[in-house]
Amino acid sequence: MVIALAVLLVAAVLCALSAYWVLRAYRRAGGGSSSPVPALLGCGMVALAALTTYLLIGRPELADAAYAPRLEALKQRDPTTYSVDEALAILSEAARDNPTDPLPHFYSGQLLLDQGRAQEAVRAYDMALRRAPENVEAMLGLGRAMVQMEDGRVGPDALAVFQQAAQLSNDPAPWIYQAMAAMEQGNDAETRRLWGEALQRMAPDDPRREMARAMMAGG
Repeated sequence: MVIALAVLLVAAVLCALSAYWVLRAYRRAGGGSSSPVPALLGCGMVALAALTTYLLIGRPELADAAYAPRLEALKQRDPTTYSVDEALAILSEAARDNPTDPLPHFYSGQLLLDQGRAQEAVRAYDMALRRAPENVEAMLGLGRAMVQMEDGRVGPDALAVFQQAAQLSNDPAPWIYQAMAAMEQGNDAETRRLWGEALQRMAPDDPRREMARAMMAGG
């Protein structure tokens, strides 16, 4: 409701500005024998048509049709056929219907991160963690999104997230990112120690084990 009112307010302002410019141009031209009323009415009709179209379309992330019927039609489809924006629309509704559930926000974060939309992913993971503060997967997603925003650098905020995740999970990932941060800081001893911590937590068939051994040896 708030968003709809904001859209209507912005549209009204734009309509008023359009009318003002039409009238201003008419006066600068000296008025002439014609009346500005038809032009002003034209502005109003165009604005009304644009508003009507927007309200019918509803949401930009789905195809052009009324939003509610489109959403219901989506629910009847196989979820594996959804586009990313369609899946985000379904998750957005789930988040509205279940305001305390972290999962819609978490899965939105996963989709957004996979699409390279790191800033949006950070917001989604943050919303998930507000509802489940010890969700390690959401912490790792948040940290990875922060790293993506920093073009691969593990900054202080991301490092703090990975350190917190390391206290709650036996996953090697938070230790790998901590090792990357130590390497970026030029701390060789800490880099080797952290890679050792990661190696201890890796499964025997983990493909990262060879890299971890090489980093521990200073490779």
